[in-house]
Amino acid sequence: MLYKRIIRATAACILLAAFTGTAFAQGGGKESSSGTAKVTANVPQFIVLHYYSSLTLNFETPTSEALDEGDNTMSVSWDGKATGDQLSTASLMDAKLELDGTKTTVKMPNVWAIRGFSKSGNAEVTVTIPSGGDVLSLDESKIGMSNVKVNDGKNSGSSIKTNLGGIAKSSATFGGIELDLDFSKTNRSGSHSGGQYTITASTI
Repeated sequence: MLYKRIIRATAACILLAAFTGTAFAQGGGKESSSGTAKVTANVPQFIVLHYYSSLTLNFETPTSEALDEGDNTMSVSWDGKATGDQLSTASLMDAKLELDGTKTTVKMPNVWAIRGFSKSGNAEVTVTIPSGGDVLSLDESKIGMSNVKVNDGKNSGSSIKTNLGGIAKSSATFGGIELDLDFSKTNRSGSHSGGQYTITASTI
């Protein structure tokens, strides 16, 4: 019995040594496995509008002029009253800055910018004048504001379709605003305030 046990134990040791030797031989080689993963990114619609919340228009001072309107003859009574042809408003309109009864278009470049993502890669930019925002005033002196347009250097209108070049600031689309100012009811110098416009950018 003791002999059989020794033989069994010896055989078990031989098998263990053989198995262990085989495992060491396999572990010495290079083993690898690989797999391919598909990556999908869902990019949301996203738009950033840069704008100025306050704009001040400083008009250059026009040249002061003395205009010789030629000769005029009129009768003057002893009490200082004059009759005859007198200077009319229409005859004084040769000045360099002519604003009476006309509208002056003011162009303001690079006052807004947009960036972001949309399904089409484009955006719609719209400008409107809110209620009560069409008049700049200083007491009784008024400046009317109308015909506000938005532009991107290519297109101009109350609403335009423009490129939305991505989220990076370096690829933002810049644009300007132009509007008409009516000085026919303006009679004072100084700061006239109260005009407003609203600019809206939407993905399309």
